[in-house]
Amino acid sequence: MTILTVALKYLRGRFVASALTSLSVALGVSLVIASVLLSRGIKQGFIEGTTDYSLLVGAKGTPTQLVLNVVFRMDVPTPNISYRIYRGLQDDPRIEVAVPVAMGDAYQGYRYVATTGEYFAAFPWRRKTFAISDGRFFRDDPAEQPSYEAVLGADVARRTGLRVGGRFHEGEEAAEYPLTVVGILRSTGSADDRAIFISLASYWEMNEVSRKMQVKPLTAVLVRSKRMSDLPSLHRGFNVTAEAQAVFPSAVLLSIFNILSLVSDVLAIMLVVVGLVVGLYLFVSMYSATLERKREIATMRALGARRTTILGIVLLESCALAVIGSALGIAGGHGLAYLGASVLAGRGGPVANRFAVDALELVVFIGAVALGALAGLLPAVLAYRTEVAENLAPLS
Repeated sequence: MTILTVALKYLRGRFVASALTSLSVALGVSLVIASVLLSRGIKQGFIEGTTDYSLLVGAKGTPTQLVLNVVFRMDVPTPNISYRIYRGLQDDPRIEVAVPVAMGDAYQGYRYVATTGEYFAAFPWRRKTFAISDGRFFRDDPAEQPSYEAVLGADVARRTGLRVGGRFHEGEEAAEYPLTVVGILRSTGSADDRAIFISLASYWEMNEVSRKMQVKPLTAVLVRSKRMSDLPSLHRGFNVTAEAQAVFPSAVLLSIFNILSLVSDVLAIMLVVVGLVVGLYLFVSMYSATLERKREIATMRALGARRTTILGIVLLESCALAVIGSALGIAGGHGLAYLGASVLAGRGGPVANRFAVDALELVVFIGAVALGALAGLLPAVLAYRTEVAENLAPLS
């Protein structure tokens, strides 16, 4: 009988205690895996969801609010800007592309995004490409002739059940202006999957305030300059005016990452504490088991077992508990991360759902087994030093 067989036999002999110990390790590992995967997914979601445009022009306010609202469909909408700003950008010789965006209300929690067909254009410098999985893109209607056509993001179509040809509206006030689905986008892995795209003419006619305005409102304009050297002057020119501001989306993204890094540091400290608690629980379990088995260990020694054999059995028990708990914890961590990502995505959070197995799992697995060996070291030494005569003496 090998020492591994003996160790497993001891674990089966105290099945409930062993199962609870492995479960504690699994919970600790699950928390580590899920936390790292989610934090990585959120950061990757911000990176993948960021715009390819170098400048964002919108109303005065905080740059973070403007970017979160227009690019990531988060936060409350910013005030409107005049359509004249967009026309001025179109006529500016320094501008290659200017795309207007107007953020409307929502249907079942999914934001209306009014824009032009240029929003979906496949420019050579764009990382994100738009493709239709069913139907077509909406038409750029004249301001006086809205067609109320809508193109749905992939998540919107999946969660609402709307299909091409379907008509919908939100609330009684919008019943006079029902939208017709003419296309469904393929998934882009960004906030555009959770948006309903309509033409500017449809948006202006649906909105009671804009119907009465001669100069129509916009939320922001996405800008791409012809030369990078023109960006500072464009940025400065808008920020010295009273009606609009220009924001670098990349700079806002950097500030978001700085906040996320602070959260990651706090999370790392918490995970270290969790690891210490799990290791302490494993140590207490093995220490108690060793004390209970002193007489058995002394009997094994009397039958010829070496001290190193006893040491190896206890260490193998502790490592086996860590191995079982780690394997369960890695599987559970991926499950928790997927569930958490689904919940956050459903609420508009930018989470990349890419939880492929990589070096993280191996590092956590090895770390957990090493922690198990460390937790079992003192009980193993205690078993190693067990005296035969003292522990085989008559009980009374």
